[in-house]
This record gives sequence, structure tokens and C-alpha cells, in this order.
Amino acid sequence: MFPTSLGYLIWSNTFDHTLFNAIGIIVSLYALYIEIRKHKDPQYVAMCDLNEHMSCSRVLTSRYGTGFGFVEYLVGKNSYLNQPNCIVGAIMFFIQIVLGQFDWWLAIEVNYYCSIIACLGCFYLAIVLFFILKDLCLVCISMYICNAAIFYLNYQRHLYAAF
Repeated sequence: MFPTSLGYLIWSNTFDHTLFNAIGIIVSLYALYIEIRKHKDPQYVAMCDLNEHMSCSRVLTSRYGTGFGFVEYLVGKNSYLNQPNCIVGAIMFFIQIVLGQFDWWLAIEVNYYCSIIACLGCFYLAIVLFFILKDLCLVCISMYICNAAIFYLNYQRHLYAAF
């Protein structure tokens, strides 16, 4: 088990890690719900669609909402590998929860490096969000915050595993 001296944000490192990943899964599933509803009913207005410059459904259904906007060029638009970003996120958050229950060196390192990759992906998507789409997506920003918190918690575990 992890020592109580590990850095945390709310209660303990393990609790916070599980909490932020669970929030990430919930937000990812909500994003998937928005995408599905919007594709079925173009008139659908999500709770996070506040105005034309704060529209999560516009962002999530853009070409950048699937395969990070570039996977379709590598494997084709209809490829099984070209999934909505929220599905990739939900899978990543789930893996983080499972591996986060173990204090094995390999599990800690996999979580740490996965969270680095997730943060790089968030940075890329934030640039797309603000500078290309010129939008503000509350769902996206919620996931960025979860990923930043998870990175911090995984970094604390990584430091623990190094000693």
C-alpha cells in the first residue's frame, strides 16, 4: 500500500486518484452521450451548450472530436481505430483506476507515463479548442483538469517508486 506521506489533493493519494479517474469516466461518458444525441438529432442542445462560443456539442462533433483530428488520415475515417476521443479517455481513466490500486513498480510507471501522454494530448486538444475551433468546451476543460490532477498524483507515486 502507498504511504500516507504521498502528495494528495483532497483526502489521500489513492482516494484522489480513484476520484479524479471516476470523474474522468463520468465526464467521458457524458461526452459520448452528447455526441450520440447530436448525431441522431442535430437540434439537440446539451446542458454545456451555453452560447455559440461555449458549445461542447460543437467541439465534440467536430473532426477533432474523433481520432484527435488526425487518426482518420492514418487509418481511414471508418477504421475501428478512429474512435471518439471520449472513448479513448474513458478507457484510459479505467486503466488508471485498475492499475492505481497496486503499488507495484510497473503499475506505477505505466500510470505515470500514460498520464504524461494524456497531458500532452490535452495540451494538443486545448490548442485546437482555443485557437482553431475558437470555442470553450466545459466538458473538455473538466477532462483537462482531471488529467492534470491525475498527472500530479501519478508523479507523486513515481517519486515514491524511484526510492
